[in-house]
Amino acid sequence: MIDGSGACRTRAAVGLISVAFGYLVVTTLLMYAGSAVSWLARGRDGSFTEAYALVASYGVVEGVVVVNLALASMILVVLAVARWVNGRAPGWVCSVQGRLRPALVGCGLAVGLVVLNGVYLLTRLGQAWDHDPPAHAWVWVLLVVLTSPLQAAGEEFLFRGYVQQAVGALTGRAWIAVGASALVFALMHGTQNAALFADRLGFGLVAAVMVVATGGLEASIAVHAANNVSSFCYAIAAGTLTQTRQLTETTWSTTASNLVAYVVCGALMVVVARLLGAHRTTGRGPV
Repeated sequence: MIDGSGACRTRAAVGLISVAFGYLVVTTLLMYAGSAVSWLARGRDGSFTEAYALVASYGVVEGVVVVNLALASMILVVLAVARWVNGRAPGWVCSVQGRLRPALVGCGLAVGLVVLNGVYLLTRLGQAWDHDPPAHAWVWVLLVVLTSPLQAAGEEFLFRGYVQQAVGALTGRAWIAVGASALVFALMHGTQNAALFADRLGFGLVAAVMVVATGGLEASIAVHAANNVSSFCYAIAAGTLTQTRQLTETTWSTTASNLVAYVVCGALMVVVARLLGAHRTTGRGPV
């Protein structure tokens, strides 16, 4: 983890600039490269601009892979900045143990899948289900299951693994770091109405608190992955994957139920971390 002493503040500031630059350059290059491959493989059907839009919106099956791996690349960007700018072993971005702790990841996935889907299914009681999956839906589901967790990890490494730690080092205040990482996370999702912004801000706050309370990224990565995989699989079944990918509006009732699910996940993961003997400070913990 990044501490807040002396030269580390300067390195944290430089690191934030480096990570932001890396995000813009690396994800943009990968998106254009992936879209070019898609365009060429499909016989240059339409313009490249149209091909890029299809990839970015999950309008074609390879878009799932291109977008998710572009965002997953932030894992490497963050680890590189931590090593070469902050002078820290990259593992300290992951947790106070200097590595990812697999038991917490596994428990986080289980908690996330059960709680998030449980709350969602409760809100759907009595409602009709849309069913209009694309051709070869199993391929879409497989790609979502394989790559969405990497995308979620990329975002968690960026927002909670680096932004949160760096702001904490700069300000010396954990609550400012928590708020800043959640706010940047919500804003980076682009155009959205107030309810959807509140939803994403709420998730960001819960994820950030989980990082502080468990001493690492494992819980936030796992719950984030469970959320995204579930959401996109439901969207594939309903034939609304592109709309879900480009979501800009939601209702306050949906936000309220989502926030309840996020808070329950966060609370359970804090309990799980304690039961597993995970620690919030360096040097201890069997997990």
